[in-house]
Amino acid sequence: MKLEYLILLKDNDSFCKNKKSFNNLLEIDTTLSVQGTKLLFKQPRGEEISVKFKVETDVVPSSQERYFLIVLENTNESLVDEFSELGKKIQEITKRINPELTINILWDDVGRHYAKLAYPLINEVENLMRKLISKFMLINVGMQWSKETLHPEILTKIKNYKDEDEDLYLNDLYKLDFIQLSNVLFQQKRDIEIGELTKLLSKTDFNDEDQESIKKYIPKSNWEKYFDEILDVKSKDLEDKWKRLYKLRNKVAHNRFIDKETYSEIKGLCKATKTILTSAINKLGEINLDEEDIELIMHSYQSEFPQSQALLAEKAVALYYSNNAYTVKVPTTNNFRYEADFIAFLNDTSIAIEVKYISFKSMVSILRKTIIRVKEVIEFNNYSKGEIVIVLRDYSDNINLIKIQEILYSFEQENELGNIKVILGFLNEKKEFELINTK
Repeated sequence: MKLEYLILLKDNDSFCKNKKSFNNLLEIDTTLSVQGTKLLFKQPRGEEISVKFKVETDVVPSSQERYFLIVLENTNESLVDEFSELGKKIQEITKRINPELTINILWDDVGRHYAKLAYPLINEVENLMRKLISKFMLINVGMQWSKETLHPEILTKIKNYKDEDEDLYLNDLYKLDFIQLSNVLFQQKRDIEIGELTKLLSKTDFNDEDQESIKKYIPKSNWEKYFDEILDVKSKDLEDKWKRLYKLRNKVAHNRFIDKETYSEIKGLCKATKTILTSAINKLGEINLDEEDIELIMHSYQSEFPQSQALLAEKAVALYYSNNAYTVKVPTTNNFRYEADFIAFLNDTSIAIEVKYISFKSMVSILRKTIIRVKEVIEFNNYSKGEIVIVLRDYSDNINLIKIQEILYSFEQENELGNIKVILGFLNEKKEFELINTK
């Protein structure tokens, strides 16, 4: 186990200009003793360590500088902590020669030693985070969650992931960077956007449902929503630990030398984080999500705020009706509960239009709730009829239209739609609404 330092300083005074004077400088510290090619280090509290010691010095004529090359070699690896302290002691004493000198670490087996100890600790915590996110998503969303919800840049990263020995069933999360893992838990999002909030605040009276909707404008992370209460661990506390661990992990991953104190910090952070993540994994069964929660979670990796996309879909659908001879108006009532997204008028017919920007998988469950709501809107405002426009955010050319037809037919048979019609479509590349022919 070896330490090598190259020290450079201006060669402009008579202090410490040769090997002997350098050794004498070291021995000013009573814990150090130079004995030929050996250096003894005896801490007040600790075991004495004897290491091989070599000093070389000369001038650098071109720059009028002097260098000292110091080589320390420890053959007793059980005394690595003492060897680490000795290295620090040498650096501290050397700085007394000249405040402008520079100390360059040429070789540091101590740093590598601590890095090797730190790596499995960090790796375990990193995989625990993957396990928590995977289990959380799989239990609450389903096995296709990653393909449906990953940020496009992350999907590209996964697709470009190459490993000759890659397991074909390797969890996608194992192909992501350490810091990206935390976004699904710690990234704060609003569950309603400013347009919906403005509509709510225009009211004079607020019921309980309105108050809950207004609270959704306050940005919250998935950790705050689902784990804070059951674990009594604040999101910021865990996030701060994770960010700090990420910085220290980079030192280990990039072969930067770490000292004993840094290793101790990594060890402490890993222990605390492991305890929190393990508790969270064990508590997953206590989390109950409704369809709205699932939809929001499925957007955790999306590059754009999901409610912004929903608003875009709503505007595209409104434009679609306008282009088909309807007059489109936004409701002006003060009762948000009984408002549709907009009203489409054609001759003497008034249609309450409710737009849902959702995935194919959640279509049926969300339809059930939406039908109840639209029926209330029609009755309260005495509209002619209602139309629920489903904008599929996961639509592709490969979608099974026969399956959609079967689902809609089955749904119409099981539910009394009355004067409500269900329309399916998607946003094309121009962000325009296109109808899906389900007949």
